Amino acid sequence: MIKAHGSLESTADGVRIAIERHTEFDPEDIWEAFTTAAGLAGWVGVLRGSREGGDLSFSMVEDGQESPPEPVQILRCRAPHELAFNTVSEHDTWNLGLEVSGTPGAGKIRFTQDLGPGQDPCSIGPGWEYYLERAIVHLRGGDVATVEWDRYYPALVPVYTPAAG
Repeated sequence: MIKAHGSLESTADGVRIAIERHTEFDPEDIWEAFTTAAGLAGWVGVLRGSREGGDLSFSMVEDGQESPPEPVQILRCRAPHELAFNTVSEHDTWNLGLEVSGTPGAGKIRFTQDLGPGQDPCSIGPGWEYYLERAIVHLRGGDVATVEWDRYYPALVPVYTPAAG
């Protein structure tokens, strides 16, 4: 079975998915892979526009198919350590966060999503595990196509199932 790197956390407003990965990469390399157009293109999608221009958008790419672009709003940025941002589609808003720490050759990634009403952690959590593994494979110079979705979902659904209560 695939190892989970994340969990659900309670917040004042609900539930947060939090995934932490310890890596062999410099924090600056991690930051670039998660925050630049060139970095994101290698493992998840297409970043267009600029924060300064107010036209920042992102499109996920899966199996060569690009999804419609979604506006990105940067809420907080302390490069190269912290980024909080929203993506907005016609259906939903995703509240995402990235924290990068560590030392050269020992970087740590903490990726979060604060869930809103109707957002299902059982499908979202395994999805982020899958994409973070793709990011790490990309940073290693590997082929992200070797990361198989079927290894993450439904195997990690129990990790992201909220406790009854």
